[in-house]
Amino acid sequence: MESKIHGIEYSYFEIKRLISVIAAKYPFINVTNIGKSAAGREIPLLSLGASGDFTLFIAGDDPSCRITTLMLFKFIVELSEKILAGQQMCGINIRKAMFGRGVAILPLLNPDGYEIALRAENGCGPMAHKISRLCGGDFSKWRANLRGVELSRNFFPNFEQRRSEERAQHISGPRFEGFSGYRPESEPETAALALFCRNKNVRQLINLSSFGQTVMYSGKPVPPPRSVKMAEVMAAVTGFTVTPPISNMDFCLGDWFTYEFNRPAISVKIGAGSVPPVSELTYWYARLRELMTLSCLF
Repeated sequence: MESKIHGIEYSYFEIKRLISVIAAKYPFINVTNIGKSAAGREIPLLSLGASGDFTLFIAGDDPSCRITTLMLFKFIVELSEKILAGQQMCGINIRKAMFGRGVAILPLLNPDGYEIALRAENGCGPMAHKISRLCGGDFSKWRANLRGVELSRNFFPNFEQRRSEERAQHISGPRFEGFSGYRPESEPETAALALFCRNKNVRQLINLSSFGQTVMYSGKPVPPPRSVKMAEVMAAVTGFTVTPPISNMDFCLGDWFTYEFNRPAISVKIGAGSVPPVSELTYWYARLRELMTLSCLF
């Protein structure tokens, strides 16, 4: 299996094989797992550079937006190639610029949901009947983990406010989207991410999701230092718009990161009105390539 990333659907098993190929080709990439999903699938993390000060890229919390997982793989492969060759990336001497800095990518925070949305009953295991009932037989719209919790909502702060809003919408338990869980960090995936961030020096968090073609920074009422400037630069190089925090309900994962660490968290939303298919990988990677490169250097 080659390390080139194609705009096709990769199963979880194929993603694991791809990670092995990347690690073999670029031995300076460190591959670990931050934990396991509800179904026991490993949650992989790829990192390079200084471990004491790095940018964390996250994708795959929303199983419907599988293109973002591929974008992160494509990014770390190109970054590694430029470092090996001593070449520029987006006009930057990347080997020199990365000195003293690190990059970590978490390409698939929700491997169970990913498999459900991609492979339908075959990705559900013994939970197939229950999951089919929760999503009305349309597995493609599944945005939660195996236990029916939408991971981006399973964080403090404002958890009780979100639960109150859900109850008003008659969302009281597990479903294909919109359920925050019964308590913050109740899910193995969110607990693993929170523990990782608390144990590591994550300088800033960049979350790729859909949709809207906007760069949203977190932090109410006062964003952490660098947040607004980062968002403005990211928007300038992509042609996206900048979206400040609108409400406490909009950007839960980033709000948690900013609340706990007082460091920048940026959500980059791609797609014009709908979730882009993986076949558009080349187009969307080209639009976000400079944004991701600059994100490592802020």
